[in-house]
Amino acid sequence: SEQTTDLEYEVLCIDSESPAEDVAMMRRLGARVVGIQQRWFNHGLTRDVGAAAARGRILVYINQDATPASVDWLEGMVRPLLKDDPTFAAVQGGILEFPPPHPRFFWDSCGDRFYFTREAPHWAEHHHTLGFSTVNCAIRASVLRSIPFGEAEIMEDKKWQREVARRLLRIEHHPHAAVHHTHVYTTRGLIRRCYSEGYGWELLGLRYEWRLVLGDLVQPRPLWEAVPGVPR
Repeated sequence: SEQTTDLEYEVLCIDSESPAEDVAMMRRLGARVVGIQQRWFNHGLTRDVGAAAARGRILVYINQDATPASVDWLEGMVRPLLKDDPTFAAVQGGILEFPPPHPRFFWDSCGDRFYFTREAPHWAEHHHTLGFSTVNCAIRASVLRSIPFGEAEIMEDKKWQREVARRLLRIEHHPHAAVHHTHVYTTRGLIRRCYSEGYGWELLGLRYEWRLVLGDLVQPRPLWEAVPGVPR
């Protein structure tokens, strides 16, 4: 995606054994490619590999299946962190569904409402209404050197957010600096993803307690809440 900015930047791709033609295309488009073995992939450690290889003082993370929603996305992610404020650790950018006619799940696949359970809102309540996501974020390199992601099978972003909060550092939400990012699930894929989400919350010490279960049973968030136009 072309970006309108006067900032000097590099594009770094951490690649886990993609086909040779895909790697060649990345390089042809100007990216620096760092290869890792697929069997050693780990959500936290792989992001640390990227941080160690990057040359900039601000690191912008974007998933391979996300696309900037505008030409000023990079400006919106990086410019706020250029302020001289050592307590300002990171920017959380917006995450939007791809617009039609892009394939998509039959309701929104972004955000806590997708799962209809309260772990994510419960987490956000204790973290200034923010659930940090490396799908689209920018982090000061100096902060990441002192607080690496570390080993994390899943939920590396929430694990990192917890450590940042413990050190009284700030993460700001800048929703206008958005990317498009949509999951398209099969039934089996949806079950596997929800299982992984629950496993990730448990790794963070946030269990789906009975009081949360009862809350979801008493005040469910049905499909018509997630999708405008679905009749009640």
